[in-house]
Parts: sequence; C-alpha cells; structure tokens
Amino acid sequence: MPLPLAFFEFFGIQGFLLLAILGVLLYGERLPEVAATVGRQLMHLKKSVQGIRNEIESVAFDAKHAVARSMDKADDLAHEESTAPKFEPPPAEPATVGSSAEPHASLGSPSSDNK
Repeated sequence: MPLPLAFFEFFGIQGFLLLAILGVLLYGERLPEVAATVGRQLMHLKKSVQGIRNEIESVAFDAKHAVARSMDKADDLAHEESTAPKFEPPPAEPATVGSSAEPHASLGSPSSDNK
C-alpha cells in the first residue's frame, strides 16, 4: 500500500487538521519554506531509491543473462561431445619380403619329395 494512502487511513481528516495546526504553530511564517525543503528532500530520497533499484535490477539482469549464456555453452559442448567419432581405416600392413605364393608351404606339410 502506498505511503500517502496508509498515512491517510491511519490519521484520517482529524489527524491532518491536527498536523496542519501543529505545523502553523511551530513554523508560522516559515511554513512554506520548510514544506519546500521537505519536498525537495523527499524527491532526492525517491531519486536515490530509484537509482539503487535500477542498479540492483541491472546487476540481476546481467547475472541472469550470464547464467543463460553459460547454460547455452554447456548445451553446445554436450551436443559436440555426443557425436560419433570419425571412422578411419586401419593402416595397411607392409608386405613381407620372401613371401611365397602358397602360404601353407612353410608349415611343414608333407611334400612330394619325401617318398
């Protein structure tokens, strides 16, 4: 609830009349000057509070977007890691020197010479 309405409900019309009479008795001819000074101070206070509120909101906005950017980067990294590796064929084995046409000839199989 805004302050003026809460103040109005608390004191009512009799309270405002009492404050006005008290103000005139205490300040007399300086009442307009005092009221102007109080008004300037209240405006300065409101501007200061609004500046603080704007600063807090900008920090919260920056923090929110920084978290969102880091979450997006984490999602991008997760998508990159989940891809399959690139297939590379195994390297060809070098041919050995002295290989025969028949691979089983050197395994000690019976030959026709042993008769």
